[in-house]
Order: sequence, then C-alpha cells, then structure tokens
Amino acid sequence: MNMNQNTLHEPNLIIEIESFTKTTIEQGLQRNDLPRLIKLLDGFERIYSCNHSYSDYLGLFDFIAEFEFQNFKKFKDGKYSYESLLKVSDQLLDYFSWQFQVHKPKVDSDLRQYKHRVKRRLESLKKHVEDLFNHYSRNLVVRVDLKYRADSQNRVDIEIFNKHVRTLRNRMANKDKCFRNLKFNAWCLEHAPEGGYHVHLFLIYDGSTSTYDCKLARWVGRVWMSEITEGLGYYWNCHTRKNADEDLEVRDMIVVNMESSQEEQNY
Repeated sequence: MNMNQNTLHEPNLIIEIESFTKTTIEQGLQRNDLPRLIKLLDGFERIYSCNHSYSDYLGLFDFIAEFEFQNFKKFKDGKYSYESLLKVSDQLLDYFSWQFQVHKPKVDSDLRQYKHRVKRRLESLKKHVEDLFNHYSRNLVVRVDLKYRADSQNRVDIEIFNKHVRTLRNRMANKDKCFRNLKFNAWCLEHAPEGGYHVHLFLIYDGSTSTYDCKLARWVGRVWMSEITEGLGYYWNCHTRKNADEDLEVRDMIVVNMESSQEEQNY
C-alpha cells in the first residue's frame, strides 16, 4: 500500500506524467517546464515500485528519471526532492530535452504492441461470444462499471486496485453469489482523471435461470461496494443508467439468480 495515498491521486499523477512526456517529446523541454517536471518527479518518487513494469510514455519518464535525474535528488525538509533541477545549465537542459526525443521510437513501439494485443483480445472476445450465442438460445448479457467513490480515490493505489480485481476474478471463477449461472466474463481495466481506477465488466449468464439484467448488475455492484472493496467502491449500472446512490430503490429489491428461497439475498 502506498503510504502517501491519502494525499496523492495516483491515476491523475500517471495521466499527467504521460501528458507531460508526450508534450516534451513533441516540443522539447523548456526552462519554464522545470517546476512541473520537479512536481511530477517528486510525485512519481512516491508511487514508484520496483515490482511494477512501466511502458510507453510512463516507461520513458521512469527511464530518464533513473538515469538522468537521480543526481539531482536531494534530501530536504525530511523528504527527497528534485528542486536542484531548477539550476541546471542551458546546455544540460538541451541534453535532457534530447533524451526525451531520442527515445520516441521505443515509445511508439510500446504503443503499437499494446494496440496489437488489444486488437487480438477483442477478436478472441468476439469469437467466444459468437460461439456462445450460436450454441445456446438463451443468454443474458449484463454490463456494469465498477469504480471507487470520489472521496476514497486517494486511498486506492495500483496495489489495492489489483487486490480488489483479483478478488473479483476469484468470485467470478468460483461463481460465488451474484455470479451463479455465469457462463462468460470479460473485463477492461482503466484509469481516468475523474473516475480513478475502474473496471468495465461484461458478463453473460444462463438466460434460462437468470432473467433480470438490471438487477444482476445492481447485485454485482453492491457486492463490489460492500464486500470486495469494503466500502471504498462505487458502481454504474449500464442497464438503468444510474450510479450506486440512485440505483437501489426499495420497490426493486427483488431476488434474482438464486435457486432456493433459503438462499435468497436482497441487494
């Protein structure tokens, strides 16, 4: 867990680093860019983990931070900072600018590989879904987006998010609770400035035993909120087009997807 997570929005920082690196590749590094660079280096220092692998724009930023900027990291006021970069010579500034630009082919290669992997996975997903619908006459598609509450996003770093996703995947694999009668699942993991880390979840249930798509999506969302993330989570029901606060109505609290009345749960 990131010890600084209460004051640092990790997804926002990553997006800002990617944007800064892309702009620097295109336009070069100017002296008036240094305060922002220092802010990003200080932030990246707080979220960096040797257990993670970084690629494309973030990978280039990590590479340059390690091999070019480490000598500028100084201990001040109880923490490390890169403030001494403000005093670099014009010659060194040009060199740093060149370092960003000369590695553009590696960034482009990483992005091409990523797009190729995404395309290949989408083709595989399409084939699996088509086979499922060709094989079975009754299938129920459920879509739900799993997020984090706005007031808890600063408390969720990539390690916590990964832990929650692993728990979610285990629940789906074991067909636990709201995932009973599940035939197929797919997910997309993303991060965004407003939504932080989040999951786009695509589920296909046995349509002969499960018939309420909006209520299954709601149930999955409530399990994510209360059980998997222990109150940190939030969700968007793609079938009712409502968020977690608006989605649960007393008149809609009916039981779905359970075979025995003894096992029924309200959600």
